Amino acid sequence: MISAKGICKSFADKEVLSGIDLDIKPGKIFGLLGPSGAGKTTLIRIITGQLGFDSGEVRVFAKPVNELTGDDKKKIGIMMDDHGVYDRLSCTDNLKIFADIYGVPYSEIGKALKETGLADSAKKPAMKLSKGMRARLQLARVFMVRPKILFLDEPTSGLDPLTMN
Repeated sequence: MISAKGICKSFADKEVLSGIDLDIKPGKIFGLLGPSGAGKTTLIRIITGQLGFDSGEVRVFAKPVNELTGDDKKKIGIMMDDHGVYDRLSCTDNLKIFADIYGVPYSEIGKALKETGLADSAKKPAMKLSKGMRARLQLARVFMVRPKILFLDEPTSGLDPLTMN
């Protein structure tokens, strides 16, 4: 499903990734662990085709990452930082935007809100959500499209440890 061989990436004169090899089979959970600045987000952006790399090879769905089609990319879910939450829109309206973009039926919105514990906040504007609830809204957005591959960058940032079950 995902393979990388010899991935190297530098920004100016700073080498961020050096000879990264991965082989992640379907159905597996894989974690990137390391301190801040270790290159975890950079590697995710390379694997998802958002960022080029200096050398090596990356394949997703058995295709070189630079040959992924729009339909291939719709099978990849990405939750990164605090991107894609529209403050003035309700949780439901936030998810409607992404349902329209990904061609997902609106019936998936309620399921995703329920799965993430946000069903009672469906009509609440995102600006009134706590940081943890905003993270769950982002997670609902990712779950809604039922991706084949799911990338969670800092998925527990801002979540209350008592609600992370």
